Parts: sequence; C-alpha cells; structure tokens
Amino acid sequence: MQAIHQEMNVRERSREVAKSLRRYVVGRISSGQLQPGDKLPTERELVDMFGGGRSTIRRSLESLEKEGLIGREVGRGTFVKQRANGSSPAPHPLAGSAGLPAIEVIDLQSVSRLASPADVMELRLMLEPQVIEQAVSRASQAQIDAMYDCLEQARRSRTLEEFEHWDDMLHRAFAAASRNPLFSAVYAMVGAVRLEAEWGEIKRRTLTDEMKQKHFDEHVRIVDAVRARNAQLARAEMQQHLDHIKQNMFGLG
Repeated sequence: MQAIHQEMNVRERSREVAKSLRRYVVGRISSGQLQPGDKLPTERELVDMFGGGRSTIRRSLESLEKEGLIGREVGRGTFVKQRANGSSPAPHPLAGSAGLPAIEVIDLQSVSRLASPADVMELRLMLEPQVIEQAVSRASQAQIDAMYDCLEQARRSRTLEEFEHWDDMLHRAFAAASRNPLFSAVYAMVGAVRLEAEWGEIKRRTLTDEMKQKHFDEHVRIVDAVRARNAQLARAEMQQHLDHIKQNMFGLG
C-alpha cells in the first residue's frame, strides 16, 4: 500500500512540474518575453528551475514541440518557433487609458543587460531569505540531493567560471525547491546578469581562494539547514551569506 501511495505522489508531482513548465513557456511566449528564435533554458536548467525528473521535462517539451510552439535542434538547444496564439500579445486593458501610462511588456533579456551587480544584490537580499524558508518546508529528498551535488561540483571546480556556475546552479536549486515558478523565473534572470561582463570583472577582483572557501562553507551550512528542516537557521545562514557577498563585492556592510 505504501508503494502505491509513493507511486501516486510521484505521478502527481510529475503532473505539477509539467503544468508549471507549460505555464512558464506559454506565458512568456504570449506576453512577448520570449520571441521566435529565442533559446529556452537547457533541460538540466529546467530541472533545476522546476524540480521533477529529466524525463518529465523532456516529455513536456515534446508536447510543446508537437503544438508548434518550440523546436529542438540537436546540439544547439530548444528555441521558440511562434507565439502561443499565432499573433501579437493583446495590450493590457489599462494601457494608456484613464490617464494611466502605457504598461510596458518587460523583456527579461533586456533587464538582465540593464541591471547592475548592485541591483542584483538588492534583489537577492530581499528575496532569497524568503525563498530558502519556503525550500525548507517544500524540498523533496531528490532536490536536497541535487543541492549536495551542486556543492560537490563547486568543490571540484578549478576555475572561477566553474565555481560561479555551480554557485548559480545551487541558488537555482533553492528556488526550484520552493515550488514557486516565479521564484525560479527570477533566479533565471539573476543568473543571466551573472553572465554579464561587469559581474564577472567584480568577481575576478574580489573572489580570492580564501573567499571562495568561505562562500563554499556558508553554502554547506545553508544546505545542511534545509536537510534538517530548520527554516529559522536556513534563513539566518542565507542572510549572513548574502551580507558577506555584498560586503566582499562592494565593500558595504
């Protein structure tokens, strides 16, 4: 009987992951945030964003491909083919009416180029302590295992770029474990900013081997708190971690 319940839970989780991924893709195509020709995150990144297994993500993408919304090219990735309704998005009903300013459709790629590293830290300090609290109560064992895998990959990293990649993947894993696709979408945008030249230059100047080890140790304590289901400790560890990053990058307490 227990095995039957576990199988039902797995199936239900797969359905929820598939629905969340579909809402993410279709919603952004409909709003214009994803345009024909834009590249979607990789399957692995989508697993980090939404949880679930890679097979669930792949089946969801296959379904969207059959609808003609996306196309997948071997060795290149997955790309948007057309809008969800085949036309331009309708204007917001409040846009330009009753003396209100027109409401701008936000292009996440443009935002990632315009946002500064200081903007990113301001957002992270407001958001991430709340995200990790949610992750404590909602993370599956598989998601916690994925966090430890990110830690191990970061420990093995030989370059700054590798370390930063697995740092980013770990924080995306926190967002995925919160089971809130909006948090995952924000983390994807943060990850895009971290690829910009200005962020990389600051990191190259400030992230010494000593600081890398300090950040790694802080990550371990955060993940250990998630595994222990200690929300208060996880939030405190995350807050301290972000404060240290801010101070190291910008010299601000």
